[in-house]
Parts: sequence; structure tokens; C-alpha cells
Amino acid sequence: MVLPGHLAGGYLAARGLLAIFHPGFSSVETDALLVIGTLAGELPDIDLIKLYFDHKLERPNRINDHRVYVTHAPFFWLVISLLIVAGGYLAGSLFTEWIGWLVLAGSWSHLILDSLEYGVMWLWPLSKKLSALKKEVPIEDIAARPGSPSYHLQYINRVYWKTITFWAEIILTLAALYLIC
Repeated sequence: MVLPGHLAGGYLAARGLLAIFHPGFSSVETDALLVIGTLAGELPDIDLIKLYFDHKLERPNRINDHRVYVTHAPFFWLVISLLIVAGGYLAGSLFTEWIGWLVLAGSWSHLILDSLEYGVMWLWPLSKKLSALKKEVPIEDIAARPGSPSYHLQYINRVYWKTITFWAEIILTLAALYLIC
């Protein structure tokens, strides 16, 4: 999934969590939490920065799939989120605790969406195996250098729009936009 779908997933997860628990924050605090949850929906893809530089610098040990980095392991985000929650609890800040819960909801929305076709390391640190409901459409021959913007554009044009993930992304983005407006 690409940026709009992950942001929409993060927003919907944050909005759902806030709607279920009604934490009683002011509208400004609630809006800030919604922004944090939305951005958390993209957090696991922070590893794309490393992937980009590995390919740009043509490092011999580069990896072609950024989903094998620790940022695509649910356990990693569980630990990070619980540390934020614990820090908020120790500081007596309910707002900070909620930041932790929304980082968890947003990051896991990302991982769930990636699990449709691409795979995520759900058993890490026990295993680095990528688990998905359905393996993605095979990548066709793309002339551009992996990790480059040209590569991603060619991938979207040739492969991505044919996947379940693409259509899920469209639906999530439209749902998020509907709720925002």
C-alpha cells in the first residue's frame, strides 16, 4: 500500500479508538491525537529511507524488500507503544498515554494492510518470515533501479493497480475523506 492508504488507515484506526473509548479530551487535543494516529499509519515505512540510500549508494548487502526491516514487525511497535504508554502513566499524562495507544493503532493498521498481499513479520523476533493473506502479483521486469522514484511509478503503473491492496486503499481513502468532511 502507498502513502494515502496508510494515512487513511491510521486516521480511521485513531478515530475508531477515540470513538470507542471517549477519553474526554478537548477538541484541540482530539485533533492533535487524530493527526498523530494518522501519521502513525505511515510510521512502519520509515525504513524506506534506509532502503533508498542502500540502493542509491549501491551497497552490496542491500535488501530489495523493506518489509524485512524491524519496522515491519508488530512486536517492535507493541514495545514502542507500551513504552510511550508507560511514560505517560509515570508522568501522569493521559494525553501521552493516548499517544502510545494511537501509535499502536496506526502502526498496526499499516501492518494489517501490508498483510493483505505483501507480508509482514508477524512472528518476529522468532521468525523473519513474511505472512500475507495472498501473495502479491509478481513484479514484472522494471528497468528502473529498485528503490528509485521511477521504479515505484513503473510498479504502480504495471502491477499495483491490479491488486486487492490498491482497491482497499481507494476504499479506505474515500472513507477517511468522507469522515473528515
